[in-house]
Amino acid sequence: MEIASGDLQVVARVVQLLRLLAAHDTIDLVSAAEELGVGKSTAHRYLASMENHGLLQRRDRNRYEFGVLLAELGTMALSRLGVIDLAGPVMEEISVSMRHTVVLSVWNGHSPVVAQVREDSSRTAHVSIQVGSFLGPDAAQTVVFWAYRNKSYYRFREGAPPVNATEAELEEARQTGIVVRVSHANGVSAVATPVLDPSGRLIATLAVVGIAQFVPEEIDSPVALALLQGAERISRRMVSPTD
Repeated sequence: MEIASGDLQVVARVVQLLRLLAAHDTIDLVSAAEELGVGKSTAHRYLASMENHGLLQRRDRNRYEFGVLLAELGTMALSRLGVIDLAGPVMEEISVSMRHTVVLSVWNGHSPVVAQVREDSSRTAHVSIQVGSFLGPDAAQTVVFWAYRNKSYYRFREGAPPVNATEAELEEARQTGIVVRVSHANGVSAVATPVLDPSGRLIATLAVVGIAQFVPEEIDSPVALALLQGAERISRRMVSPTD
């Protein structure tokens, strides 16, 4: 069946806007109109439709960022490697034994995106994180992704926000395999480690997230050790699922 040229133009314009977003982290009505070479009313229709279908979501009143659907599609693509399914039981064991929420994150080109969560509810106060959430430059997972950017399954697109870490901190992350970050503003701590594929490329991060007073900051703590062992188990299971 022949596809109408108008439909092809719509697809091409949507791709244009997604590529613009990939290069600049956010887009607005003016930049969208300039990119497409159309009037603001036409650009607005594209942006509104993409938002309605989950390709975009509003960061604020005037700017759009990647939407939940794109995060879901990225997770589906990564799941073909098996890491999403294989990580689930490991995450559950860590969450139960450490009494903390455990998070698996992937990279969307600009920042980590939460792909799977095992939430701890054993404490009265605990951390709740939504699948599809974007993590900022201060996050422990972001530091891990940047530390391993030269040995990564992902491409780091131009315009990606810089990580809030020194080169010495990135080197320490590569040496120890552990990053600890404490957010004094909201009282939450995170401990993160890389998950590598069979060829040694970074494909995800595994992290414990919890109330700061309950999460040890030492890189050789029981939490850190559980994450290191868990990430290794996930990597082994990508080769032999019964390990």
